[in-house]
Amino acid sequence: MEEEIPSPEIAIACILPKPLDLKSTEYDPQQSNAIEYLKKELLAQGLIVQLSDGVLTEVFLTVAAPLEVVGRAAERLQIRKPTEIGLEVVFDWERRHSFLRQPVDNSLFSWTERYHCMNLIISGLTCSADKPLTFHRPDQSGEFQVLPGELILPKLKMAGVVKEMFPLHVENKRKELMKKWPYRWLSLWSQPIDEVYAYFGAKVAIYFAFLGMYTKWLMFPASLGALLWFRRLGTFASAVPIIFSMVVIIWAVLFLQFWKRENAGLLSRWGMIVEDSDVRAMRATSASEEQPKFSGLNDKTDDVFTSEAEADRLEKEEWMGRLRSVRNNGLVFLAVVCVQLPFELTYAHLNKIAPYDIFRYILTGMYLFIMQYATKFGGTIALHLVKTQKYRSKEAEADGLIYKVFGIYFMQSYIGLFYHALFHRDFFVLRQLLIQRLIVSQLMNNFTENLLPYLNYRYAKFKSVKEDNEIKKAAGEKYVKHHASRIEKQKLKPTYVSSIPSDLEDGLFDDYLELALQFGMVTMFACALPLVATFAFINNLMEIRSDSFKLLALMRRPVPRAASSVGAWLMIFQHMGVAAIVTNCALLVCLYDEVGDWSVEPGLAAILILEHVLLLIKVGFSWFVPEEPAWVKAKRMKRIHVQSLVSRQLLSLLEKTRSD
Repeated sequence: MEEEIPSPEIAIACILPKPLDLKSTEYDPQQSNAIEYLKKELLAQGLIVQLSDGVLTEVFLTVAAPLEVVGRAAERLQIRKPTEIGLEVVFDWERRHSFLRQPVDNSLFSWTERYHCMNLIISGLTCSADKPLTFHRPDQSGEFQVLPGELILPKLKMAGVVKEMFPLHVENKRKELMKKWPYRWLSLWSQPIDEVYAYFGAKVAIYFAFLGMYTKWLMFPASLGALLWFRRLGTFASAVPIIFSMVVIIWAVLFLQFWKRENAGLLSRWGMIVEDSDVRAMRATSASEEQPKFSGLNDKTDDVFTSEAEADRLEKEEWMGRLRSVRNNGLVFLAVVCVQLPFELTYAHLNKIAPYDIFRYILTGMYLFIMQYATKFGGTIALHLVKTQKYRSKEAEADGLIYKVFGIYFMQSYIGLFYHALFHRDFFVLRQLLIQRLIVSQLMNNFTENLLPYLNYRYAKFKSVKEDNEIKKAAGEKYVKHHASRIEKQKLKPTYVSSIPSDLEDGLFDDYLELALQFGMVTMFACALPLVATFAFINNLMEIRSDSFKLLALMRRPVPRAASSVGAWLMIFQHMGVAAIVTNCALLVCLYDEVGDWSVEPGLAAILILEHVLLLIKVGFSWFVPEEPAWVKAKRMKRIHVQSLVSRQLLSLLEKTRSD
């Protein structure tokens, strides 16, 4: 059944012109006709537009799109969607009943598709008048014109009429999801992932699916770690570090392999077919990609050839790209080794020799203050380096940024721990630091992710209401308590953005970064402190509910982004799993080599053998556990079979047409 009255899902914040009479808050309708013109053009596209008042001179245009309007825009975007027979083809509105519907709400389009279709319509509005239109600027500094055929929205933004455009929460769906998700603390790691996908899109849903599965799998090493730590084992106590490190490493390998299966199952359930061409089609809905231009393309023939000069040019570009990648990675490596490494070692050494605890607290405060700006500066440099490279897609560019920024955070998070473990062999201090970081990080994250956005929202609301009251007081109007509208409240809430100044990543960058650093502590220091997994398990149970509450109640609804996996973060997790084998074996050597001569005695030789055995186990489990479930593979094979049949029928039809 097709949707009749859709809910508003996008808001456009606009600024009314200031009144000519400063003692009046009444606005001349002739001065605000730029907003009326924008509303008229939106209505002409078939959109449902409503005007909502805000504080001061701000108003909002809320936009909803009927199903047919979205469908026609999907045709223009050439969105590929799966059909009932398993094929994925470009959407055709006239054949809409042949396409699969969404698994949760039975709608024809996902939230990601709807948003990008609406964004295409709004951003693509052009002036349909046959002569220039003149409007007043909101600050009364003059007039501006919109020429025939000119894009309307960018022009109104430049003139200051349109402030911003942002997605809206759908109130009834948001409240329903609040009851099923952040408020259900007793559900532990269980989450309504399909409903999250329907409301936020694939990228957010995949993150929470990964977080939920990671937390569920953490229950085993967390329980075992607590048992081994608190239970007296007598003569077997010396074997605890070896046993637990082996268990955690095998656990990490199995978790990552089974996550790939879970990820494949989610994509299949959501109707997302992941192949090279399909991934490009999905990316095209969120960002246009530069297509390579070949000089050998002849419009008069069906042949596409590459000349010798073209081949030389492409080969030169390929190797230049490789050299730029090596240069950028080398610069990041040198910056980490020559700048960050000495700084981290200096802090760790001063923290070690500080005579009083008060000095350590002061030193830690100075360190955190400096690192707050140093990491942002490093992220800015990494972003600049990424922009100098040419990537095949926005997704690959975002992955390059993730790798570079994570290297900075990796060094910041772990070098001090390795300094105490390998250089001083002070495992007492190492365990204290691990516990402190897990507890302090949880408190800091709760403050920055939940309390700080709420305080920012309350301050923004107080400031806007105060300014509105001052204007009314100057105009001699009676004070009336202002009640912010739902749209106004959402506009005042902070945007879900990452800590690095980049449009390549949203707030999920910081959430994934937090998980990756925690995963490194759980795996790379397993033999030093089995309780790390226990702390991580408790932390993640709280993280699931706090992150979901943050998205639904404290933040604006994020712009949906297409995604088929956790992206570069999976590779980071896998590399940290390999690093965990090396670090645990090195820590075991430090634990058992009390003399410090690093001689290869039977015990130390056994640790070296253990390292190679664990590497073989990792490779073995990676081969043994298939990356996709059997039902997903069967579904994919069926789709390939259908594609083959359709191709044969098409060839037969072409041959018949030619013979006729």
